[in-house]
Amino acid sequence: MTITVRAAGLTDAPALALLRWRWRSERGETGLHREQFVDAFVAWMSEHKESHLAWLAEADQVPVGMAWLAVIHRIPGPGHWLRLSGNLQSVYVVPERRKAGIGELLVRAVVGRAQSLGLEYMSVHPSERSFSLYRRLGFLESSGVLELRGDGLTPRPIS
Repeated sequence: MTITVRAAGLTDAPALALLRWRWRSERGETGLHREQFVDAFVAWMSEHKESHLAWLAEADQVPVGMAWLAVIHRIPGPGHWLRLSGNLQSVYVVPERRKAGIGELLVRAVVGRAQSLGLEYMSVHPSERSFSLYRRLGFLESSGVLELRGDGLTPRPIS
């Protein structure tokens, strides 16, 4: 079996959409039917191709995994006008191909691109199962990050 990981383009959008569909469906997410999702995803990827970079893992030319880098333009400063950060997102390998190093290959590809873009930092929100992968590749836990989620994003009245 030959595993390849490569930067994905718009022609790969249907394969990426099917991987995303499969992953989210495995988690019990419902909504758009698969065909509707693929069509909408292809359009979304076309609209976000500058800010969301994708990688595709293939086993003998069959899509088996993906990873995404959301590139965030930060507010310029007087010393550094172009300030970029990133968020590693949607790292997924189909269950039957896990534990073969594919996830690590995907993450390494994204990290390499982040380095070449000069990102100041890159974050990831790992699942419990994937913490060890990210730690092994040099990601550190940070006490300097705070988040608002769900109801926390609802504006609170001024008192």
